[in-house]
Parts: sequence; C-alpha cells; structure tokens
Amino acid sequence: MRVSIIMAVYNGEKFIGKQLDSLINQTYSIYELIIQDDLSTDNTFNIIEEYACQYPFIHIFQNESRKGINENFYSAMEKATGDYIAICDQDDEWEPEKIELQVKHIGENNWLCGCFSKPFSETGAWSFDNRIPNCSIERLIHISSALPGHTQMFKREILPLVLRFRDMPILYDHLISIIAASYQKIIFIDKPLVNHRMYHASATFTVPIMNPTGKGNRNLPNIMRSFFRTFRIYIEIRPQIRQWFMMINQILQSLPAENAEIKDALKVVKYQSQRGIISYIKLTFMYLKLRKKIFHVEEKNTILSILRAGYFPISCSDYFRYMAKAYTNK
Repeated sequence: MRVSIIMAVYNGEKFIGKQLDSLINQTYSIYELIIQDDLSTDNTFNIIEEYACQYPFIHIFQNESRKGINENFYSAMEKATGDYIAICDQDDEWEPEKIELQVKHIGENNWLCGCFSKPFSETGAWSFDNRIPNCSIERLIHISSALPGHTQMFKREILPLVLRFRDMPILYDHLISIIAASYQKIIFIDKPLVNHRMYHASATFTVPIMNPTGKGNRNLPNIMRSFFRTFRIYIEIRPQIRQWFMMINQILQSLPAENAEIKDALKVVKYQSQRGIISYIKLTFMYLKLRKKIFHVEEKNTILSILRAGYFPISCSDYFRYMAKAYTNK
C-alpha cells in the first residue's frame, strides 16, 4: 500500500532536520512526503529544499499567503495521492517502525490508526501516561487530545468526509478522530511510535494540568482543587461550551453513520447545547449511563465512577479550558 506523509511547516528550522531524518529512515517505504511551508521567516524552506534535492519522493510547496495550521494541513491532504495518509509535525521524531506497524494494524475495516506519543524535551523530563486511551465517540466529542494528529495514519476514503467540514472551527485532527469514531473505525497501537518534542515555542504547546483522579494524585486536597477550578471554568465558559456542542451536533447529524454509540453521542450534544435544569439533569443521567466510556480510561471503582460521572457535566469544562480568560490572556 502507498503511504503519503504530510507535513505542514512554519518556522521549524531548529528541529525539522531531525524529524526528516526519522522519516527517511522508516522501515516501510514511503511513497511520498509532502511538505507545505506556510511562509516561514527563518531557514525552514531552505532546509526542506536541500532534502528534496536528495530524495525524489519529497515534494515541497510554499503557500502564497499564510493559511494557518488547519488550512495548511487540509490543503496538504488534498495533494496526497497515497492509499494511506500519515500526519507529521515538524519537530517530533518518529520511531523507525511507525509506518510499518500502522499499515500492518489498520486492517480492512478501520479508517484511522493511532498510537502512543511519548513526550520528551532536552531541558527536562516529562511524564508519560501509558494507559490505553478511550477512543469512543462519546468521549471524543469532548476532548481533542485523545488522538493527536502527529500519531494519526488514516485511509484516504475518509478524506471527503473530513474536507466537508474544513471551514468549521475545529482542529483538523480532532475532526478526523470524531468522524472515524462515529463509524467505530479506529484502532490503537499500544506502543509509543512518536517522540513528541515539548517546548514552549511549539504552536500546539499547552501547560498540562495534573488530573487528581489519575494514578498517584487521588487525594482530597487535589480533588477539592480540581472541583473548584473546573467549577470556575464552567461558570465562565458555559456559553462557549454550548456553542461547541451545537457545532458537533451539526457534524454528527451530517454523517450517515447509524449505531448505538452515535445515538448516545447525539443525546449528549443535544443536552449540552440546551439551557435549563431539565437538560442538565438529562445530561447527568447520560453521563452516568456512559461512565465506562467518557473518561480517559474506565474508572474501576464503582462509587468513584458514579461520583465522577455525576460531576462530569461541570468537570468536562477542563477539556475546554483554553477558552477561559486565564489561558487566552497568556
């Protein structure tokens, strides 16, 4: 099968050479590597030109005007001609067998293959959560980071569905994962195949917030801090969250997918989009019903699972904290 790798770049001169070397050294033959530069102001374009001169499968393009992250990736996807399309960031480093394993595992019935992304930095250590993430549509309608783009390889047959919504204010990788999950066509490889570079200048860098319900952090002070923090965020950005789920409802309603999971997801987005105590109560009951699917991993403690699900209408605001003033003003 032919694999196209797409890389949207902007001012990546510092690390792009290391990433390109990791792509060139893949154990699976790369059909084409499409690199699209969004008018970098540093030496990025000169670097990728040098690589393109050495390797004929590398095709480089430069935008006539700035497109931004989303449209730069979408337009690069349209140029891809392979059977599979793998998304690549400019500053990571791939394990040599990444593409080989993803081609092997995606199979006939899946559209999207993800894998673990292991964070690293030259300036310090980063924690790595090796729990296999929940990739159900009921969870993915809330959170964009479950299957980050730099881990994704997908079949080109999903591309027309993705491009249909390219003008919506949703990150390209989140949209891809939502569509694939709607059809239950996601597979996950339980292995870190991407070394994800963490540094503050990265376009997608966000400061992680420790989850008090996670392993090693479940104590009363942390839980109370999380409770008050998420409640404050919820009060501040509830209108924006409502708008988000109205958009997700539009996407899901436009897909010809029919299964029990998407029906439940549609109920969640319906109640999230509405005002009033009745909708809030119905939403809470939905989260209680879906408590095995809405968290990063299933909560094994039944009592804690019920308590967490009951508070989830508010605590899920943590996934949208980037909308809050405390984050947008940084």
